[in-house]
Amino acid sequence: MNYREVRASEPQSSWVGWVRAFLKLARFVLLLLIVPVVYVLCDNPLDTQNAMRAKLEDLKGQRKELQADRDKLLRRMEWIKSDNAYLEMAARDRLQMQKEGEYVLRF
Repeated sequence: MNYREVRASEPQSSWVGWVRAFLKLARFVLLLLIVPVVYVLCDNPLDTQNAMRAKLEDLKGQRKELQADRDKLLRRMEWIKSDNAYLEMAARDRLQMQKEGEYVLRF
């Protein structure tokens, strides 16, 4: 068996230097690839999904409230356009108006 000691003072062949440089580069690239994988594995997508579902439920509730308000306003607008009795009631109650010769007592 041939055994040869290599001393630091002896010049090394050029391919050994290239191999070491390649190994350093390979370690660096491997480290760059490991960091995103660890991040993806540690990130819990379930928390994000639950937060988004809660926000969706809140928005659905707001939408229902806004639709109810819209429907109420549309009904009111139709009453104003077509119902004279509603106009008279609104004028008396909200605007404190009265007919000529009429006395209104408010408590």
